[in-house]
Amino acid sequence: MYKMMLVLLVLFTGVANAASNAATQLTQLLDQNRNLEGEFRQVTYDEKGNKVQVSNGVFLLSKPNKFVWDSVSPYAQRIISDGKSVLVWDVDLQQATKKPLSKASNSPAALLGQPAASVLPNYQVSTLGDLKYRLEPKDTEAMFKTLTLAFKGSKISAMSILDGLGQTTVIEFKKVEQHKGVASANFSMAVPSDVDVITEGQ
Repeated sequence: MYKMMLVLLVLFTGVANAASNAATQLTQLLDQNRNLEGEFRQVTYDEKGNKVQVSNGVFLLSKPNKFVWDSVSPYAQRIISDGKSVLVWDVDLQQATKKPLSKASNSPAALLGQPAASVLPNYQVSTLGDLKYRLEPKDTEAMFKTLTLAFKGSKISAMSILDGLGQTTVIEFKKVEQHKGVASANFSMAVPSDVDVITEGQ
């Protein structure tokens, strides 16, 4: 019995230390990705692996919680956060929805925009190889099952999300540039006067 307890203690201590090291490494990488600009390609697959949606665009990110996520194809959509609220603007439809940032906390841009120190304690973090990390929510009611982040050097290169319905969203980041700072004016929620804005949850 004593030997078994000792073996279990060593195993669980090793797992805990590995998870702690993975979280520390990921925190350091995310902290280097505080102000980013680049392009993205987002592909969504259904539970059978069939491609159901593809979008391309550009993004701008400034921690904490400020981002612009511009999809330019197949249709134009702009998602903007000023740090407090999120505006989802369907450009072609001339419609926009504004909601508190907390209501969009599971979107890719929102996840990247939050400080690592406040996000990572909510996940079990493990490594999947060199500069690739898997995050599993500790909350059993989370909207997604796993989140995978990959880096090239110090820059984020890919993100993958498996949701509760079995759909997988894969995002590739290209031409990523790191900046020392980004002006707040870049995150303005101003829209043309002919755009119908619906406010939710305020």
